[in-house]
Amino acid sequence: MSNLSKYLEVLKQTTQIALATSTGDIPNVRIVNFIYQPQSPELLYFASDRTSPKIIEFGKNNNVAFTTVPSENAAYIRSNNAVIQKSKLSIDDVKELFIARIAGYDEALAAVGAALDVFEVRIKEATLVSGYGEPDKISF
Repeated sequence: MSNLSKYLEVLKQTTQIALATSTGDIPNVRIVNFIYQPQSPELLYFASDRTSPKIIEFGKNNNVAFTTVPSENAAYIRSNNAVIQKSKLSIDDVKELFIARIAGYDEALAAVGAALDVFEVRIKEATLVSGYGEPDKISF
């Protein structure tokens, strides 16, 4: 199995990332639900209330780190070589992907969907950790 295939398999098995930002030398981590499209494996998408304080953090420093939150096995993906930006996609453009992937997301969209913007994490390089051997590097 190729590194990219392993990477996509890990993404398929989890729905959350721990997303880390830093502004003014103060780190901040939050758990967010994410979606992805296999044809663009270097992009992870998440939705957030456009008035959230984290949006201000993204504007001050768009360099981010993340790790997937393992759900079914110990394999995970991590990166400290990614940037975040508001996506050109709207929540309506990706809502079916969120609903198909994340239980109860349709209810969340019904409640707060109008307040959400879509953000994308563009990964330049990631590390795939899938056991006790050497981690695999993946560059995009």
